Amino acid sequence: MKKEIDPKDSPRGFAFELWKTAGMPKVTIFKTFDITRLIKVAKRSGMKTNMLMCWCIGKAATPIEEFYTLPADGHLWQYDRLAVNAVVKTANGTAHLCDIPFSEDIHQFNEDYLRLTRQVHDTNEDHLLGDEYMD
Repeated sequence: MKKEIDPKDSPRGFAFELWKTAGMPKVTIFKTFDITRLIKVAKRSGMKTNMLMCWCIGKAATPIEEFYTLPADGHLWQYDRLAVNAVVKTANGTAHLCDIPFSEDIHQFNEDYLRLTRQVHDTNEDHLLGDEYMD
């Protein structure tokens, strides 16, 4: 669930002042990673490489307080849960969004990832978790 917080009480207070009127206040970071070991884990475990990358992103974000806050509509919101947003190519060839709730349990995350990405693929509809999760 999300709740409004006072920007002055948050480490993101300064960023909030810069982003509070931005149309898209999210930040995208590009970095090149060597995922050779991740590919080997995927092959050994039978899990999808993309799912493992999504889980690693969620795992890295979980302990960082700032990942739980987002400015929107002139307010600063704090969430108590994270989700990883994936882009899924659907059956008709279009791209749709799929929010996957993050779980520390990689097997649970894998199950959710497979179920939800399949749902988006088959229905050609986004799966968005809304206000319950920060993604």
